[in-house]
Amino acid sequence: MDIHTPAWWHDMERDSRPNPKPPILAFAPHPWDNHWLSRQQLLSRLARRGWPVLYSHGPLNWWERHARPWQQASWLGRVESREFGVGVDCPGRWPCLWDKWPVWNQGVMALHAARLARALPPHDGKRIVMLFHPMFEPYLRWLKPDWTVYHVYDVYRLMDDWSPAKDDLEARLVARADLITASSAGMARQLPAPGPERARLLPNGADALRFASADPAPCPADLAAIPTPRIGYVGNINPKLDLEMITTVADRHPDWHWVFLGPVYMNSPRERDRAAKAAWERLQHRPNIHYLGLKSREELPAYVRHMAVNIIAYKIAQVEAGSPEDWVVHGYPTKLHEYLATGKPVVAAPQHALLEFSDVVRIASDPDSWESALGEAIAGQGAGTPASRRARALENTWDSRVDRLESWLNALCRR
Repeated sequence: MDIHTPAWWHDMERDSRPNPKPPILAFAPHPWDNHWLSRQQLLSRLARRGWPVLYSHGPLNWWERHARPWQQASWLGRVESREFGVGVDCPGRWPCLWDKWPVWNQGVMALHAARLARALPPHDGKRIVMLFHPMFEPYLRWLKPDWTVYHVYDVYRLMDDWSPAKDDLEARLVARADLITASSAGMARQLPAPGPERARLLPNGADALRFASADPAPCPADLAAIPTPRIGYVGNINPKLDLEMITTVADRHPDWHWVFLGPVYMNSPRERDRAAKAAWERLQHRPNIHYLGLKSREELPAYVRHMAVNIIAYKIAQVEAGSPEDWVVHGYPTKLHEYLATGKPVVAAPQHALLEFSDVVRIASDPDSWESALGEAIAGQGAGTPASRRARALENTWDSRVDRLESWLNALCRR
């Protein structure tokens, strides 16, 4: 074994490839082993195609010392191998970030950047740094990548925690990036100049074949215990869910059973989170509301397949009523094509990116239209047919998205 080749990459026996592709050091806000989002889908496929990928969500923070990631961490960080050869940075407890000390944090990030750089496989000193959030822009100062890629998966500047400091980070990142990709046109339009002109669209996709092949899978036991018809939601349970609509329609149809699968994120002290958490707790006391927790990627297709209808029930700010536009309307839900791949009916809120799928997705914007759309879907009259829904999903796979991304990366590396 070449002693200069990291173990996580050597395990895949790719260090002997002629003309190896430059390593990609990727940063995103969430741990790799959380439920899979666009970053895991894109990066795992790039790794499968021979790109050395090392993923990090940054150092641990002292204020997280009572949380599970801190309790499970070692003192010093390490890199572990995951499927398809992705290297995952497991940060240690020391040194950690401390919000009260900005200068200290700069030193922590510098040390962290140096450790990650040492973990990369050799490639003539060249590397790609791919950022999924502007918060990681300071790393460019120490890593000095040959190519910088910025992938936008949300309109960060419309979120509650945005600040002038983050505005500066994103402006610097957009100015420096060699390639900017965005999950939706709305996300691209919200970037600081010259981002809207330079950004390329890279919408979310689906592992469509895995969901399409779920037909023969038996109904999971915990789902089978819930009466039909079942209305399914897969994803984060957070303040963007339209809990008011769900409550209203659940009251009107006590025989419709709503099934939620995914992690709950409502622990922020902000008023929006507190109100949503209280509404979610009240909702769970209803006999036709069922929360089954977080399921693995392998389990999810069977759950989605055994719903009567699957939903994307987000609360969209009504700008015309005077409320400000928020980030939700510009989203491109990763669950969209997973739902469609099973052939089951889909009802969704009017996010801009979903309007082009109105041939296979029923759009609903208020309790009355949700009630009508769900009733039609349950009666077998949802938008599209099982075959047309699957066909649309198969046009929008993650592999096709990575084909596009890889062509852009290859063009960068040829410069």
